Amino acid sequence: MMASSIGVAVQAAREGNWTPLVEAAADAPGKNWAEKAQCSGRMADTFFPTAEHPWSDPDQVRHAQGIALNAPLKLCATCPLAVAARCLVESLRSDDEYGIRAGLLASERSELRRSWKQRLDSTAISAALRGVTTLLSAHERQEVVARFAADPMIGADRVARGLGVPSKYLWQLAREHKQRYAPATSPAPTSPASKAA
Repeated sequence: MMASSIGVAVQAAREGNWTPLVEAAADAPGKNWAEKAQCSGRMADTFFPTAEHPWSDPDQVRHAQGIALNAPLKLCATCPLAVAARCLVESLRSDDEYGIRAGLLASERSELRRSWKQRLDSTAISAALRGVTTLLSAHERQEVVARFAADPMIGADRVARGLGVPSKYLWQLAREHKQRYAPATSPAPTSPASKAA
């Protein structure tokens, strides 16, 4: 029941190409993107089918829920591509396990959720390092912080803007990264001669 344009972006993501989905999501910028969604103002319960879990078989859920899924899936199918893509990307970013997002059941998003966590889009990372706010996975955010921690000459204000955080917080993240990944140093060996002195 998923609209074909979002379906194409989802299929590309399943094949490892996140660009169509992320680019489509970028066309619904800002914090108020959800107001343009067809589900805006509707009963949220409609989008949380009973007895549907991330580990469920989607075909069994569709069979068991029957016509109860028609309304939410039809609404998702009429959402503009940018809004549907942003809905899906936001659910992946926040690791939403339950509910219908962009016309996908939770069980249909499970593999996408796992892949999203591991994705590294070098274009998105470079954009964030240049100060362009972009949609990043947790793994990509860590990579941006790691690169900044390794070379703070990149420019804290730019990187902070790219991550959407204050510069002070970015410096804190860089310190924590350095502490977490600092090579373990062992104390200098003590020779018997130095003990005698």
